[in-house]
Amino acid sequence: MTNHAPRPSPEEAQQALLAVSESRRALGPFVGSPAWLYPAQGLGMALFILGLVLFGTYPWAPVALGASVIVFCVLPLLQSTRTRVLVDVYTHRGSRTLGLLYLGAFTAIVAAALVLHALSGIDVIAYAAAVLAFVLTVIAGPAMEAKLAHWMETAR
Repeated sequence: MTNHAPRPSPEEAQQALLAVSESRRALGPFVGSPAWLYPAQGLGMALFILGLVLFGTYPWAPVALGASVIVFCVLPLLQSTRTRVLVDVYTHRGSRTLGLLYLGAFTAIVAAALVLHALSGIDVIAYAAAVLAFVLTVIAGPAMEAKLAHWMETAR
């Protein structure tokens, strides 16, 4: 199927690009999640680690793992209905690098907890990893949002 619409002139194309850039700059100050989002996400991450690492050790561990899945399913629904602008801070190019660092750190925490617990059997490792993941999420989430907001406000 071919499109026979006339191509925009260079001036029209430039104006369209400027309008998009201006819209992105205007959205910068509105990038932000509710205050409860990252603590709730951190809780989900902590439950995930506890459930995964202690799965065969305690009968409540599978429940914790299931609860983490529920948290991860419910959070996007709650956030999208209660906020004005929803931008994914993990995949947006304005904060992608920091998001990848966060996900890499979380993966390293999970892997270390699984290996260390399997080798030693010390349950405190799982609890320490859960706390570390919670703190990482509560710090990294707002940092990614700030980086994204700055990127949007300084867009050219």
